[in-house]
Amino acid sequence: MQNNLFQDFDPVNKEQWIAKAIKGLKGKDFHQSLVTKTVDGIDILPFYTSEDGASSKTIKTYQNRINPEPEIPGLSPRLWSNVFCPYESDAKVGNKLILEALMNGCDALLVHVFETTHFSELLRNVEIPYIQLFIKPAVGADPIKVINGLLAWIEEKDWAKEQLNGGLLWDGTSYLLKEKGEVMNQVYQIKNLIDSLESYPNFSAHSLDFSVYHEAGASTVQELKYGFSSFIELLHRLSVEGFEVEKVFKNTVLVLSVGSQYFEEISKLRAARIFFDALAGLYKVKLSPEEINLFCQTSSWTKSKLDVHTNMLRNTTEGMSAILGGCNALWVRPHDEVTGISTTFSQRMARNISNILKEETYLDKVVDPVAGSYFIENLSVGMLEMLKSELSTLESTGGWWENYSNNIIQKSVKAFRKERQQSVLEGHFTKVGANKYRQDKEALSFGIKPVFEEAEWQLLGARETELVEEKNAVKS
Repeated sequence: MQNNLFQDFDPVNKEQWIAKAIKGLKGKDFHQSLVTKTVDGIDILPFYTSEDGASSKTIKTYQNRINPEPEIPGLSPRLWSNVFCPYESDAKVGNKLILEALMNGCDALLVHVFETTHFSELLRNVEIPYIQLFIKPAVGADPIKVINGLLAWIEEKDWAKEQLNGGLLWDGTSYLLKEKGEVMNQVYQIKNLIDSLESYPNFSAHSLDFSVYHEAGASTVQELKYGFSSFIELLHRLSVEGFEVEKVFKNTVLVLSVGSQYFEEISKLRAARIFFDALAGLYKVKLSPEEINLFCQTSSWTKSKLDVHTNMLRNTTEGMSAILGGCNALWVRPHDEVTGISTTFSQRMARNISNILKEETYLDKVVDPVAGSYFIENLSVGMLEMLKSELSTLESTGGWWENYSNNIIQKSVKAFRKERQQSVLEGHFTKVGANKYRQDKEALSFGIKPVFEEAEWQLLGARETELVEEKNAVKS
């Protein structure tokens, strides 16, 4: 471009833009009028400029470092797997659903497994070397026995150990929020799991599960804080036992639920990857950001029984947040899952969302589309700073186990959950289709109350719209 048309204009800095905005406000306070906050209290400015980029120098190190460069020529630079979960306890029926999904767009599986599950039936005719496989032990199932069953089946096949890709989605500490137990039992199980899977380099033996806090109604910073605190607890106890913490970092996949706060969720995933890498550095573990695997799932907390089809729109924006945030595997849950009955239509729509975001919107053509976004990177920095402060306070009060044992973590999450649900009920927080723009005026005809009550020490799944649903339910 021979003629630089901008040379006739003087450069404008951020202070000048703010002064211009203040003039337009006619005496109103700039911060009170235009600066908003996340639910955790992180400031969101009305605009960002290149000057804001100076505060996110650390973030620049992680730009475009989401997944390794593809080994096969011609593949897209940005890869994530499309996960399908069969939701079926019967192995033969589950196998039929799995094969149908694999032939229609998905390339990864999440299977909930019992100790008695027959992998030879559940995964019959499934070519494991060409997909990712994620195993989630059912509540009450021993993860050691589950993995032993999987490995026994794998050894019957003529596959190299490097061809088993995926991981075990089991987090001992998050398990304690559902089933009572002792933390040292979880520590010993993690040691055994890592040892059992040592010869399978591409299959993670452990997960750091943030989703248990998200699905229980925690705020973004709460779920990061409590998730990382539990991981630090495990690292400390494993190191005391003489176990190499490097093995733990190398064998851990991060599991996160992605909600509907679009930009905040993108920033959350990026902050989780950065903090995990920084934490590894503190333990003298060399870890490349590309090695960190994020398994993301769309949120159950954000869904509603009052407007089941609107859940499809939520799934779409949540899927976009997961991809832009840097997920390596994406499980889009069926939009009607909240009713307890998932149809073949909803399962097809769920796996198509990931494919459409790849094939129609080309989100796989750019490694890191939000790299350099002043807004997202500053929001990520704000989360990281608040996370470090909150985590330091939590550790000074005894760490995760101490706070868990005294029900402090549980009370904190439940208090925020109640506040958010009340906000939805009173209309202060908008949920389209639930408390605003309701299409279906009829009362709910299905159950509202959970099958079992939540104990004081537990953190179980909930929904933002539960109070609204209860208000509109058929009275029995």
